Amino acid sequence: MLANLYLDVFDRAMLRAGYRVIRYSDDFAVPAASRADAEHALTVASTELEDLRLEVNSGKSIVVSFDEGVPFLGETTTSSTVSRGELLSHPVETVVYLDRQGATVRSRGDRLVVTHPAGDGNDADQDGDKAEPAPAAESLLRLNLRRVRQVVCFGRVGLTSPFLHAAAERGIDVVLLTESGGLVGRFAHPAAGDSRLRRAQYRAAGDENTAVRFASAFVDGKLRNMRVALLRAANRRDDAASFAAAETVAAAADALADAGTLDTVLGHEGAGTREYFQALRRLADPVWGFEGRMRRPPPDPINAMLSYGYTLLANEAMAAVETAGLDPMLGFLHQHRWGRPSLALDLMEEFRPVTVDVAMWRIIEPGRIRPEQFTIEPPLGCRMAPDAKHAFIEAYEKRMLTLTTHQQTGRRVSYRIALHLQAKAVARALLDPAAPYTPHRWK
Repeated sequence: MLANLYLDVFDRAMLRAGYRVIRYSDDFAVPAASRADAEHALTVASTELEDLRLEVNSGKSIVVSFDEGVPFLGETTTSSTVSRGELLSHPVETVVYLDRQGATVRSRGDRLVVTHPAGDGNDADQDGDKAEPAPAAESLLRLNLRRVRQVVCFGRVGLTSPFLHAAAERGIDVVLLTESGGLVGRFAHPAAGDSRLRRAQYRAAGDENTAVRFASAFVDGKLRNMRVALLRAANRRDDAASFAAAETVAAAADALADAGTLDTVLGHEGAGTREYFQALRRLADPVWGFEGRMRRPPPDPINAMLSYGYTLLANEAMAAVETAGLDPMLGFLHQHRWGRPSLALDLMEEFRPVTVDVAMWRIIEPGRIRPEQFTIEPPLGCRMAPDAKHAFIEAYEKRMLTLTTHQQTGRRVSYRIALHLQAKAVARALLDPAAPYTPHRWK
């Protein structure tokens, strides 16, 4: 209190000089637009403090940029740092998507740095002239590693050993995909889980009643979120057919209560999902050529975006399941198959309509993407051009960072965090059969 009373004169003098002081007791920082401006602010501060018979501690007073990190009150603030209050309500961990062929991912201190060769250089010519030196690498991205949850690399993207070590130490998931989005492999932090949880998961998967209960919950979340998606579309367009389709999907979800076998669950899922995609077919502009959900290969742009987005979501679900201490390969709805992350696919079902599908609609309805940005390659199906891919990834990432109310915890979190909370909910339900798994619902 005494410091605030005595230094109020100093605060006002700095404001008159054009500087806003951030101060706690007798520690203060002054943000400035340039180094020269900051040095001038330090000079002004020293002069004003002399009038109060105080002096600046020269050993602790520095001019430093936000890129380097500003130490203040025991914390280091950078250009990407957010406050602790924001950490409680906003997701600060993001996914980095890299599709620039030839780019390299490095770590420098506590930052992720992405560079790309500015040129390939020239070999010596036939007359023996000396080759021109290669230009310096172009910096594409600099981001604090603390903000990175996952790095997704499409195609020929290099990863240095120091970065991979930093990623492993910090628990950053690294996913390698082909240029078209097919999974090649993943680098992940070694899973450190509770062996009791894994045993409970294996027992549950082998018990038909328990497996059906989990499978029904996953499908219930998927169908009810599909219903909400259709109702929202119907309200926007005042479309009676979409209202009717939403009720059909709801009926399929209601019927799950009496499902006694996995085949029955799959039957209700199939009926509701077919109705949902047929409704999307009616809602989509015919120019997109969408006739329903088809894959391997996707025949049209909408299917191409959905398949691409579901691949991204599946990798995030796999990371969430492993973080929760579960085995991603053993699920309840999706049956075991060599190399298939069945539990991750189970978990993502309730998130498909509220993340990937929403991202797709939000770029085709306002015309942010056009059919001519796609090409048809017979063996591979419909492919996205680079600009279409960037538009979709931007929409997908924005949706994954959108806040939602997680009903089970009462918290406002991003869909990405909700995915991780649901993986932990699966773990809790496995350890405590009296606490059933409840899917995440879209309101």
